[in-house]
Amino acid sequence: MTKGIFTSLLLTLLTLTAQARKPRVIKTPQWISSNTGKSLTITRVELSDTATVLWFHCKYKPKQWIRISRNSTLNDYSGRRYKARCGIGIKLSKRFYMPASGEADFKVSFDPLPRDTRAFDFIESPADRKIWGIHAPGEQLPQYTEAANRADSALRKYDEAAFFRRDTGVVCGRFLGKRPGVVNYFGYDAITRENRPQVFEVAADGSFTATIPVECPTLDKLTANGRPLYFHLAAGDTIRMDICEDGTVSYADGTKHKRLLTMLSNYNPDMATDYYLMAALADSLPFSEYAKAIANGAIKQLHFAEYLIQKHKLNAEEAHLLRTKTRLACCQYIDPMTYEKTDTTATGPLNAANYAFMRSMGLEDLTCLSLPFDLYILQNRYEYCDLMRYKADPRNPARRLKMDDSTLIARDEALFGLSRPSLLLQLTWLDRRNYAMNEYPQDSARASKLISRRMGLMPSPYLRARLAGMKRELESPKAATYALPPGRATALFDSIVAPYRGKTVIVDFWATTCGPCVAEIKATQQLRDSIAAIPGVELLFITSDRQTPAKAYADFKAKHLAGEESCRIPHDDWQRLMALFKFTGIPHKEVVAPSGRIARTQMHTFHEIGSSLREIRRMAASLSGL
Repeated sequence: MTKGIFTSLLLTLLTLTAQARKPRVIKTPQWISSNTGKSLTITRVELSDTATVLWFHCKYKPKQWIRISRNSTLNDYSGRRYKARCGIGIKLSKRFYMPASGEADFKVSFDPLPRDTRAFDFIESPADRKIWGIHAPGEQLPQYTEAANRADSALRKYDEAAFFRRDTGVVCGRFLGKRPGVVNYFGYDAITRENRPQVFEVAADGSFTATIPVECPTLDKLTANGRPLYFHLAAGDTIRMDICEDGTVSYADGTKHKRLLTMLSNYNPDMATDYYLMAALADSLPFSEYAKAIANGAIKQLHFAEYLIQKHKLNAEEAHLLRTKTRLACCQYIDPMTYEKTDTTATGPLNAANYAFMRSMGLEDLTCLSLPFDLYILQNRYEYCDLMRYKADPRNPARRLKMDDSTLIARDEALFGLSRPSLLLQLTWLDRRNYAMNEYPQDSARASKLISRRMGLMPSPYLRARLAGMKRELESPKAATYALPPGRATALFDSIVAPYRGKTVIVDFWATTCGPCVAEIKATQQLRDSIAAIPGVELLFITSDRQTPAKAYADFKAKHLAGEESCRIPHDDWQRLMALFKFTGIPHKEVVAPSGRIARTQMHTFHEIGSSLREIRRMAASLSGL
């Protein structure tokens, strides 16, 4: 070999080596979905043979802190994870305080992704920051197409006889690493609008068994220390899962919808449109333009669903469940429906074009009932949006009146283009809590006629039968008090209220992190002083150590609850009491009769001092001797 040829080969080798070491740079990368809003964005990605480095720009409150977890990973399209190594300009899992400008830049280095990676995800944890489908500008990712829509529509379910079957399913789980004390199930019932929370004890070996009531095939989740543990259960099913030492969830071979459950538990993607963006648009756009923004946001999120479907190789039924979950989440933004005259006056016709997005979302598909939490939220938005709740008073247009059923039906039919009440409206008529707390106490005869009339209007045989059963239960005479079921939670509660036996005890579940709780306590000092003067009545405040940190509890108690009976209990015990009394939100009140039995009459939020005192005196008198 001549010297010239050798030199040429050497230069070629050095050039190739230099090119191999030169990182691939993605400037101003794009992504398909994110839960970080504008607070955390990626400005640059460098992929080399030795590391992948993400350049972050953060916008947050000056002098407040953020934190990037050392457990953060990058996930490529094959599902492989690449661990975070270190922060540059930020220490991982340490508090980073924002400068006075409220803006900062830093980098995080990860194990090296393949240089030719098309798209990847940044995941802190299922409950923390996530940026999905990070890619170079111009890179084509999977899209939701008309073909996908046709395939999805073919899987929609309308046969009630085949769909509904009331029974239970079982989740058997095992924690292979650190175990929590309990596993929670919030128990949202999309049909009766009730919360039926349960807690399941975790044994010393890390195992638990959760028996879940189901009415139809159900996709929902348990939680353990805030971590989602998804399940899909039909009547009689049993599934098994392991929660590994790194927190990931592994399902037994043969589990139905295993890939979908694995993706949801380990990544917990938010399928809704950005809340802050939609709130800003609701304040700045007329409803006709806002409706277009909802429709466009839904398509964007369906593109995101398609990305997840293809990345995780979901089958047709799993894809249908995820798309349905996405549609329900995007429809939640009907909440800020405004007073645009063409849409909300009592006499004017609705502008159907503004609501086309609702008609295309498949909300008559029974599969919606398989997603109780997502449907529960949508029901709330639908029932309380201005369009479906209020009409103008013809004598005083500035005044709003709650609508009667005939007006509701007319608006519902215009909204969905149906000649019958929609599934959402029928579910609204199954609100057990409203009947029990408002309709029957005010006028039981009128309430009975109202339910009977609604039953005659319901096209769904199954929901009609459920409403008939609810009517029978509501009209069955019940004792004024009841005994709590035996068990660990009852023993705990009895030990807390035992010192007040012989008195009527109003128990207030609250927390310093709950704005309405704090506001009510601050506003009711005079009322509470008056309650303290009523013989045989005691107020007791209960909070948890997780929702009310020790210092916050001490400071708040000294300033606002001095002299009041109060206690702060471990969070696992708090969750046991939530399940015992079937509540998921606070403030929440229970009343204990002098005998220790629980009053069926629920205490409302304290309000005007005179009416609250009269209500409490009547209640105490009715419970005397019980």
